[in-house]
Amino acid sequence: MLFGTGLLTSNVVESGGFFDTDGDGRPDIQFHVLPVMIENAVHGSVAEHGMELNPCVLRPKSRGKVELRSRDPNDPIRFATGFLSEPDDLKLLVEGVKVARNILRQPALQAVIREELKPGGATDLAEERIVDHIMQTAKTVYHPVGTCRMGTDDAAVVDTQLRVRGVPRLRICDASIMPRLVSGNTNAPTIMIADRCADFILATG
Repeated sequence: MLFGTGLLTSNVVESGGFFDTDGDGRPDIQFHVLPVMIENAVHGSVAEHGMELNPCVLRPKSRGKVELRSRDPNDPIRFATGFLSEPDDLKLLVEGVKVARNILRQPALQAVIREELKPGGATDLAEERIVDHIMQTAKTVYHPVGTCRMGTDDAAVVDTQLRVRGVPRLRICDASIMPRLVSGNTNAPTIMIADRCADFILATG
């Protein structure tokens, strides 16, 4: 607070960027750049100082599933995430890791980086090593959507005014109603969804 130094002066995700890996003019990977190493949500899992460049697939094709376990409402919901069930998602993450490794090899970063810890320091690293690294460390970035998908078909949970089908006077206005994941962070779109839902409610009196 006094001197602007220390751990609390960082928002952890210090920078980022969007990359078009297939050259079609539309970004397909988003990067989160952290001046720390966290690897996963388990505190104390990293014993060294370092940084992370984390690629994120912007429009994943993989789909999960949410199901009831039984008629008992106290039974926990069954989630099948389906992460990386579509080969194109894994292929895109591999390309993202290659971009990250190329960034780390630029002169400005080479001046302050001692070594690449994962997936490995070799310039000609085998793609299998990159795939193994992804399968061991990939995570959601906390932006899953679509479990209460909006739509006009019979499988949609909410209609175009966010009303739950078959449940009077109930609406849902969070990221779960998105039919597909947006090409970036979900915070601003979720605020917009809530604002629209408020308009819908006010319009009905």
